[in-house]
Amino acid sequence: MSIDAHDVPLAPASAVPHPQLTEMEVHRALDLAQQGFVPSEIGEILDVYPDSVETAIEEAVPGGTAAIAAALRRRLRAWRREHEDSAWWEAEAVFGIPHAHVLRLVRVPRDQELGIVAPGEPGYLDTVLAGIGCKDLRAIRSARLYAFGATLQEIGDLFGVTRERIRQILSRDTPWSSTDLSAAAKVLARARRAEHESVAELWSLSNPVAPLDEAPAALGLSVEQMRQLLGRRRSRHEPAFGAPCEATRRTEEEIIEDLRAFHAETGRTTCQAFTDWAREHDVPGHQTAAIRFGTWNEALKAAGLSTDKGAPRSSFRDEDLWAAVITAVQAPDGGTTFRAVEEWLARHPAAPSGALVRQRLCGHEGGSWTETVATALAVLHTPKGFDPAWVEEITAPRDWETPTDDPDPLDHVRAAIDALGPRITTSRYRAWARAEGRPTFMTLQRRSGKLWSELLAEAGGEPNAPKVKNRSRAEVGEYMTRFLAEYPEGSSTDYGTWSRANAAPSRSTVVDRFGTWNLAVESCRAR
Repeated sequence: MSIDAHDVPLAPASAVPHPQLTEMEVHRALDLAQQGFVPSEIGEILDVYPDSVETAIEEAVPGGTAAIAAALRRRLRAWRREHEDSAWWEAEAVFGIPHAHVLRLVRVPRDQELGIVAPGEPGYLDTVLAGIGCKDLRAIRSARLYAFGATLQEIGDLFGVTRERIRQILSRDTPWSSTDLSAAAKVLARARRAEHESVAELWSLSNPVAPLDEAPAALGLSVEQMRQLLGRRRSRHEPAFGAPCEATRRTEEEIIEDLRAFHAETGRTTCQAFTDWAREHDVPGHQTAAIRFGTWNEALKAAGLSTDKGAPRSSFRDEDLWAAVITAVQAPDGGTTFRAVEEWLARHPAAPSGALVRQRLCGHEGGSWTETVATALAVLHTPKGFDPAWVEEITAPRDWETPTDDPDPLDHVRAAIDALGPRITTSRYRAWARAEGRPTFMTLQRRSGKLWSELLAEAGGEPNAPKVKNRSRAEVGEYMTRFLAEYPEGSSTDYGTWSRANAAPSRSTVVDRFGTWNLAVESCRAR
């Protein structure tokens, strides 16, 4: 194998198709191609046909070894532009590619042949590729095979000898030991992995919503490699982009007809019910109608199905909510899962809450977050499928750091106290806030940085007193005695109300300490 050759022709195609590579052979062939090996060299190392190698790599990376080599060449030359004073041999440690292959990829002639290079130094594996200092052809091939992925057992099987015999051949008939060859190969593998992770992340950041199948042509990495390299970030590139775009091609007249047909069949007007119906009838869901007409209620009005005004909405328009989702999806510290978006929104004071986004964009009856994020990604990836004015509105920059002049969170709590009384649980406030179009208690906590009990106390309410855990039987008995003094009948229902007002142990705690409620009453009355 000549390391100076720029192009190694493939063997003529046989009339009989050659066997396909196994899954393991495909992985190894792809790794070798990403080190600059050509199909004939890979075929020699793996003991397979070169055309089988090219076919397997072509399936993993469109364009095959040529596309991989072109991607490597682009990255190598970009590295050299940033490191003009560096020699090409330094690229070996950066890219995890043997120095000889670096020179071949960038088409730089070798100034001189390398001699025996010490382990750990750049160019060490070049001498293996060149076969310098080896006793015979078997020794040369054994060294090449072992340095680039084959095990001692596999090499032994190839030559019909034991693995120990191959170890002896490497030690006696070559200038290298099996230990040094293995260590050098591992160093390159780690460097190659790090470089792949770097370019994959850079591609993801530069193309935040591009599908993964666009990466192979740009990077010479397979889609499966990209999934592994990106980790959780891969979710930004995997949702289906086609469905939301197709849904928006429906005319407004057709959407109105869909709404009327839905109402005629079901008698309902909720957005999630319409989406469920739409799936069965293969038409766009409620999000398309809301996007086209501005809001879901406006779509219903256009279809003549509703003129009632709903509960007051928050200061955020639907366009603001879409803008928040799109920004979170693109952000380096965001993501496409609801949790990732919700956490990103929580870190930005002027952004809407995740609960509001889910309630409004996914529908009051649950909805689908997958559809919401797929629509957001489709807007970024193929905006031509949507109304241009709407796309411009939701992709316009917004300041998510500076809160607007919203009412003080305490004003909302005071209004709730006026309506519900001084003792308000979070569940009671949640129901009231939804009906009145007020922020959720989680939003109030986020804006104020305080707990609900603190907000309630500052607004003039009466939060439940903190309870003490692990009270003894005697301590629980004292509370029961006080309760029986006020409620001689000893009703457990009365105790539930009394215990909350007096920060007393719960009924279950009383039963746990005394065995049953009746035993607790009898024991404490006798005092």
